Amino acid sequence: MNISAKKNKGTDGKKKSLRWGMVRMLLFGWFFPLLMLILIMIFLVANYNYKQVERSILSSLDKAADMMQMQLRACEIASKNASYMEVIEESYLKYCQDGNPDGLKNSVEKYLRQQYKFDENCKTAEVVMLDNPGTSYYALNNRNDGTFQDVKFFRTHAMEEMLKAAENLDTGTALVGVSGRVYMVRNLVDSKFRPYAVLCLELALDSLMDGYAGVWGYEDAGLYWNGELLVEGESGMAKELPEHVAKQLEDKNEGYVYRMGTHSYAYRQCRMYGGTLTAVVWLNNRSTQAGVSTVYYVFLILLVFMIPLILQTMRFFHEKVTVPLRELIDAADAVREGKLGIQIKNQEDNEEFYRVKDSFNHMSCQLKTQFEKIYLEEIALRDARIMALQSQINPHFLNNTLEIINWEARLNGNYKVSSMIEALSTMLGETMNRKEEQFHSVAEEMAYADAYLYIISQRFGAKFQCTKKVDESLLDVRVPRLIIQPIVENAVEHGVDVTRNGHLEIRIFGQEGGYLRIEVEDNGHLSKEDKEKINRLLSKDKETSGEKRVSLGIRNVDQRIKMIYGYDCGLYIDGGEQENTISTILIKIKPPTGQE
Repeated sequence: MNISAKKNKGTDGKKKSLRWGMVRMLLFGWFFPLLMLILIMIFLVANYNYKQVERSILSSLDKAADMMQMQLRACEIASKNASYMEVIEESYLKYCQDGNPDGLKNSVEKYLRQQYKFDENCKTAEVVMLDNPGTSYYALNNRNDGTFQDVKFFRTHAMEEMLKAAENLDTGTALVGVSGRVYMVRNLVDSKFRPYAVLCLELALDSLMDGYAGVWGYEDAGLYWNGELLVEGESGMAKELPEHVAKQLEDKNEGYVYRMGTHSYAYRQCRMYGGTLTAVVWLNNRSTQAGVSTVYYVFLILLVFMIPLILQTMRFFHEKVTVPLRELIDAADAVREGKLGIQIKNQEDNEEFYRVKDSFNHMSCQLKTQFEKIYLEEIALRDARIMALQSQINPHFLNNTLEIINWEARLNGNYKVSSMIEALSTMLGETMNRKEEQFHSVAEEMAYADAYLYIISQRFGAKFQCTKKVDESLLDVRVPRLIIQPIVENAVEHGVDVTRNGHLEIRIFGQEGGYLRIEVEDNGHLSKEDKEKINRLLSKDKETSGEKRVSLGIRNVDQRIKMIYGYDCGLYIDGGEQENTISTILIKIKPPTGQE
């Protein structure tokens, strides 16, 4: 029977559903992930670009801070000269002797002009005598356009602040800001280290802050001294350094870039004069994000070019995938409805779908043949299972019968027979497994093996001896049921030679790595043929016809252990050093999760 793309009612609707399914697959399986990938790439590139810009900002900020520190240190050295050179001190001592204020004024201002008139780092130099705080002597700096207005401002607004700051300075140096002006303050002391005057240098802010104009994206800058505003930029600054900035800069002499909304700020902290000097630079976000805009445009162009590619991909999938799949689906539906042996027209121009359709046609024919064969085999197998069930003996009936015989033996005083019946009943109860438990303790497993050994000892008497070496700490370890008795039985049947007093030894102990090791050693000798038989029994070959029940029992033990614990565990039988045979069971102390 041949069919094409099935011409039945509702075909158009089905084709539309497949088409839209393909659209959804392309959108959610390709386009949207690709779009997300592009967005992630944009983010990563933008972030990388910003990091590069940030490194440039911090690098230029460090250079500007280093330049400012050099200028401040130069000012500090200049202020030390006034303290270390004895010109002002000698003039002051001479004044104390002759009381000539004009002589003191001329000497001091002459010295100040010599030292600070051409100093590029300051605008004015002021000396205030402590015995007459209302009197000050000054010098103007020609390079930085110092004027008498600067001196007037100092005497009117700043002198009092300078004298307060100098009270706690001793021989150190401090920076003091007053209304946008910054002064370096130092005490002048005599030979006994007693202050007699205060030197105040008004710093040239244009020169001091000039280095920060080279910071990437610079718009404005300001300074903080010990967290309080020292130099206010044109953009306006908080009176105190923001808490989050102070915390970030704590105990660090390094730069820090902070973005808040549409604004960006760069901070740099320097430790000097027993305090901290923090420079703040306002940044132009357009400059810092210039490279990011280019990235956005590039990826936008890529996105536009992706749309025709998506449409072409959708068309390809529809013609080369959707239509052939529809034919296969229709044919598979026909097989599901019972039309075995159905065939599809195979005129595909691509190798993959040609082979798929060819394989389907072949499979359809095979299904029809195999179905008839399997149906007949299932009927025969069902009949065989019924017959097997009918042939089983009821173990509960057998157990009850043994109990009656046991009591009859006890009533007649035959306690030996009674004990043997009890041992057999124990073994029968274990094989019945009424609770359907897969695991029990080593102690319970040994009790079952002991019941079997008791029966064997009654059979062979003094000719059979059995010793046990068991680590009592392992008696509560959970192990699979019925793994020791089959090994013991195999050793008794094949290894114990009662004609020369057979001996059996059972050893249970722990092994390194979390393993439990059970060894059953007999005084039998393994021949070459025995080893080949054992290897065949414990191999993966499932063919077991013709083997004895005991042999199948040891194979069952090995397979169960490997299924539960893996192929690093199982049963191993090999010859010992003294012409004896050792059967070893190796299992993990804790079974895999869910096996209990």
